[in-house]
Amino acid sequence: MKRRHIRCTFIVVILVLLNSNYAMSKRVKDEGPPGTSPLYAMGDKPQNKSETFLDSLNRGREISPTDKDFSPIIVESTATPASASAVPQAAPGATEVPNGFRVQVIASSQIEKVRAEQKSLESRVSFPLYIIVTPPYYKLLAGDFVKRNEADAAAAKLKDLGYADAWVVRSKIWTSR
Repeated sequence: MKRRHIRCTFIVVILVLLNSNYAMSKRVKDEGPPGTSPLYAMGDKPQNKSETFLDSLNRGREISPTDKDFSPIIVESTATPASASAVPQAAPGATEVPNGFRVQVIASSQIEKVRAEQKSLESRVSFPLYIIVTPPYYKLLAGDFVKRNEADAAAAKLKDLGYADAWVVRSKIWTSR
């Protein structure tokens, strides 16, 4: 019984080795530098020697960048008002206060949305508007308030104008006081 088991195992091993040798002799020989695969789907052959299998899958469906993809990104700093009427530097006699308050009107990952809200809000409020960049968000902040109750009053005014999510945040501000 034991001899029969050994004989069957031996025959199976011989058949596996012969089959794998046959399969290895029929395989496609490697061409090109190491790491490139000569295998292609359904007989699809590469158009050039450096094309890989993945390249052949996307042939004819390539994406080309347009001029819009290369438009410059403008980043506004926290100390510079973003409104067109505001001066890029602090007004003469203005001092920077590290513990002031501003009202955050909106935050979005799309600068165009924030700029549109800024333009619509400029004519309706009397305090300066700033666009602050905190990647990946652009935030529209309003005012330069030294006292919290002044910022709370501005937030209430903005909520009355339809900005329900307006809230007071601590920020460095410019003041002439």
